[in-house]
Amino acid sequence: MQAKDIMETMVQSVPPEMSLHEFEEFLSQEGISGAPVKSASGSVIGIVSKTDLVNTLRFRESEKFSVILGPAITVGDIMTYDVVTVTPDTSVREIAQLMVDQEIHRVLVGSRKNVVGIISAFDLLELVH
Repeated sequence: MQAKDIMETMVQSVPPEMSLHEFEEFLSQEGISGAPVKSASGSVIGIVSKTDLVNTLRFRESEKFSVILGPAITVGDIMTYDVVTVTPDTSVREIAQLMVDQEIHRVLVGSRKNVVGIISAFDLLELVH
């Protein structure tokens, strides 16, 4: 099985200037836990997730991070710049090992200029069930 067999092709992305409040709303509405961050030109410049929120702040679970930090903090301030990409032909086994080795929860399929899909750790877990 390869990346192209399990990837989500409807990749939702966010701009770096998106506020954390808007990001929280976006994740909730889309039912996802992270997204690529794209520049105005359409290139991927980072990736951001709920984990980035937690790692950045480490506040109580009951409070929204955006309320604590205020509107001045943006997705661009907390995103991870080191984006891991794979090709559509990369094996699922290689992707799983890459996630473990890099301690990441998602990879993009394609390149920073042409994202054709995304695979999360949850996608890999679904294969086990």
